[in-house]
Order: sequence, then C-alpha cells, then structure tokens
Amino acid sequence: MATHVFRFALGSPAAPRTAVWRLWTRENDAFASVVTPRGELVVTVYPTGRWRIALGKDVSRWNRPSEFRPGWTRGPEIILPATGAPVPLPSPDAHAAEPITWLEPPGAGQAARFTLLLASPRAEESHWRPHDAPGTQGITVLPLRTAGYLHLSRIDTPIQAEEAESRAGGFDVVVSADEAGRPSLREVHPQ
Repeated sequence: MATHVFRFALGSPAAPRTAVWRLWTRENDAFASVVTPRGELVVTVYPTGRWRIALGKDVSRWNRPSEFRPGWTRGPEIILPATGAPVPLPSPDAHAAEPITWLEPPGAGQAARFTLLLASPRAEESHWRPHDAPGTQGITVLPLRTAGYLHLSRIDTPIQAEEAESRAGGFDVVVSADEAGRPSLREVHPQ
C-alpha cells in the first residue's frame, strides 16, 4: 500500500511564516493535516461518501460535494494569511524524514489560498486544469490508486475581514465552512 506525501509551509527553515502542512494519499483516500496547539488536525477525503475533520475527539463530517466540472470535485481550502512573525515549528517533528517544500509567503494584505481538488479518471473529459483559472498556480499532484489524483493549487487574494483575525494567545487553526458547506482551514497568528 503506497503512500505519497507532500509537506509544505510558507517562508523558509530559518523564518517559517506558517505551520507545516502535510498532504498524503493512500489507496484512494486523501488526507491533510497540521499540528496545532490543541493537537493534530486531520482532514480525511474519501472517494465517495462522507468526509471528516478530526481534532482529538472532536470530529465533524460532511458529504462529498458535487463535481463543479466533469470529474472535478472541490475539497477543503487552506487559508494562510501574510504574517511578519515567525511561527514555531512542531517539536519533535513526527515526520522529520519527509522534506518540506518552502513556498514564498503572500504579499502584505494578501492570503495564500490553497485548494484541494480531486480529479477522477473522467476529469480528462473536461480538458480543464486547476492552473487554467487566472492567477492560479499548481503546487503538486498526488496519485490515488484507482480514483484519479489529488491536486493542490494556490491563488493569492486580498485578505477578507474574517481572515484578518489574530489571536492574543498565539498561533491556531480555525475551521469554518462556506455557504455550500465546503470547509476551510485558516491559520490565525498573534499580532
């Protein structure tokens, strides 16, 4: 049972500007996780049925959304706002043997929005790719055994009012959902 992994963060090893996010696929399931002060938050995306977000004993579930194009399903969004303060990396790092891809932070007043997209084998029919959307950058593609691929794409956008929230207590990840029920995971940082 092969596992394919991609870890990423914004900034650099000397000056991390976000937590380290880990994506991986195993068989036909896709996962995203991040270590928060409250524990590890794990998103599980199945090829069919109910998806889940777990943080310790707290678990929420939602139905897989409908395809927005033939073969393409939009998964959760990870929102990483620009921050000037370094974010401490988890210690110890349970996945230290896995490399981290360091990406450029967004400009001041911007947030990097990463979207998980599932492409089923029939996605080829649509002749559409995530980077076709203006301003979107493809970051990585991880294979699923028979269900297609997990794509991670990025677009930087102005920070919205709710994304400008900061925490007096330090770094955390806030889970919310849009009108369609699609979850987003948004980092908040101290001022």
